[in-house]
Formats: sequence, structure tokens, C-alpha cells
Amino acid sequence: MKLFQLLLIMFCLLWGIEANAKTIVLIHGFQAKGMDWRTNRVAQGLQATGWIDGGHWQPTPRGLWNPTQLPKRPKDVFYTIDLPSTALIEVQAQWLDKYLATIYQQRGEPLELVAHSAGGVVARYWLLAKRPIPINTLMTIASPHVGTPVSNLITDIMATPWGRLADDLGLRPLYDASSTLLQQLREERPGNFMYWLNHQAHPRIRYISVVRDNERPSQFDFIVPFFSQNMNNVYALHGRSEVWASKGNHFLRQNDGFVINQVLRTPF
Repeated sequence: MKLFQLLLIMFCLLWGIEANAKTIVLIHGFQAKGMDWRTNRVAQGLQATGWIDGGHWQPTPRGLWNPTQLPKRPKDVFYTIDLPSTALIEVQAQWLDKYLATIYQQRGEPLELVAHSAGGVVARYWLLAKRPIPINTLMTIASPHVGTPVSNLITDIMATPWGRLADDLGLRPLYDASSTLLQQLREERPGNFMYWLNHQAHPRIRYISVVRDNERPSQFDFIVPFFSQNMNNVYALHGRSEVWASKGNHFLRQNDGFVINQVLRTPF
């Protein structure tokens, strides 16, 4: 009887450790790449708070590949991935699905999605597909959840004679490669993509909006307005998102690693 009780206690302890493990998938934004989480030192911030760098997943002719081989299965780990960042939201979501399926198969536990900028919109779109991959959390950082006037401005200018200046500067190919995505990121209006997305039923998971909150002009986010970064302003998510303020401009920085850690370590 005592042996049985001891085995039962050991099983519960081991199960509890495994149940508390977390796996973060870091999703980059527009015209970015997965390694930006490292070059901007977000990964270093996570490592400083106890997270293990699980490596970078990338596409190859033979499928997805991660060159990092960990000696053992870490309890808390994060991964980065590469998406075709100027492609349609739907196309990026298809790639995201492949990555998440691979990572979930390897880890076997619900995932924590952390997305920057347009990556947050890609992640929300993916969630609507109701894939059989369990997700605990969607955390977004400076994401344009109700669109961004920058997309309005760029697409409107390119449709006018002023767009010829882009031709003269050699910028037309760059715009053409991302023009449809920029249309999708326009400010929410009835009939456009963002309006459709924001009026769809979202799954019952934990939503966290990390918003840039800084009054200094040099640190202000001129790309995505404060209002748009808050998922509570999404019709389908009103009142369902936690909001955490983070200093800085639109781009990633090391402090984001500390913020991610603090938020995910805080009980829901």
C-alpha cells in the first residue's frame, strides 16, 4: 500500500511539472523574419528569465527544419519561425499552421502564441480555422487589430500620380509584392477584410494585448495607433483581452522579452 501511494505521489508530481510547462511560438510581422526576435534581443530577454531557446524553424525542400538539437526536453521553451511576411494573411496562416502542427507534435502540450505587429492579425485569422492544435494564449505586441492608417496612406498614395515617385525610386516592385496585404491591413470599415475578421467568433482562450504606451515623440508608435493595438476594440473580443503597457516605439526590443515572461508567468 505504501509503495502504491509513493508511486501515485511521484506520478502526480511528474504530471504537475509537465502540465506547467510552456511552449512559446514567436510570430514576426510585416517585412520581418523570425530571427528578428534574436537580433532585437527579445530572445535574450526571455533567456534571462529562464526560457530555453528551442531554435529557429524554417522551410526547406524536404520540409520544416530546426537545426537546434536540445539535449533534453526543456520545461519552458520558445521557438521562432519564418513566414512569407508580405503575402496575404490567408497564405501566412497556412504556413503558420504547418509550423504549429510540427511544434505541437514535438512538444505535445498547448502552445502560447506571441505575435508582433501584423503577425498578430495572422495569428487571429489562423485561430478562426479551429485547427486541432490546442492554444492557451494569444499575446500580441503592437498589432493593428482594427487596421492602421499607414496602410490607408500607402495604398491611397500609390493609386494617385504621386505613385510615380515610387516608380522613380524603384519602390514599385516592393509595393506590388505586398499591396494586397496592405489592403487587408487598412483601417476597419464595413465590407473590408479587417471588418470581416473582427466580426467572427473567436475561440475561448487567453487574449493579451501588449500596447506601446509612451508619450515621448522619439519613442511613439507612428505605425499602429494605441487604439488599434488593444484587442478589446475588436468587436468579437470586446472585454476579453488583458492589456499590458510596454514602453518603446513600434519595433521589438529586449524589454519585450521581459514583458512576455512577466505576462505568461502571471496566472490567468
